[in-house]
Amino acid sequence: MEIMRDFYNDDLVKKLPVRWTAMQNLHLTLQFLGDIEEKLISQIKGILDNILPPHHAEQLTLTGVGAFPNPSSPRIIWIGFDKNDYLLKMQQLLTHSLETAGFEVDRKRYRPHLTLGRVRENSAFPPNALQHLESISGKMNFASSPLDRVTLYESVLRPGGPVYSAVYEKMLNR
Repeated sequence: MEIMRDFYNDDLVKKLPVRWTAMQNLHLTLQFLGDIEEKLISQIKGILDNILPPHHAEQLTLTGVGAFPNPSSPRIIWIGFDKNDYLLKMQQLLTHSLETAGFEVDRKRYRPHLTLGRVRENSAFPPNALQHLESISGKMNFASSPLDRVTLYESVLRPGGPVYSAVYEKMLNR
């Protein structure tokens, strides 16, 4: 994630009305679960163990910047990944397995991304800012990173932003 330093250090990026994600908190979400009772964590670990067989590490490559819900009215600024069939199948299997086990899952179309930041409420996001962010990302030389583990995180919301703690990690490579 060293390459993201250049992005975050851009002068315009620093001035935007965005609460940027701390670099140590950048992560790819497969399925957001919300509040989970402590006693259900072992069930989630079991699901991960059962559905994520060892494989050779897939390579994930970052691509361009985008925004949710849409570029003309951004609330979340993200950077996406090149299409990866293994990642998409893994996410679908995880979602199906969690739902079958009774967990509430997000059924929106899965768009693999890293959340770079959230536009501050009641802030005017400059119309050309997203194009500038896309331009910056277009100049960055993104290297592929291995998809070699899945981590179950607990997030605790603090005034300074969320704090993530790994609860369980499943290594995927042989």
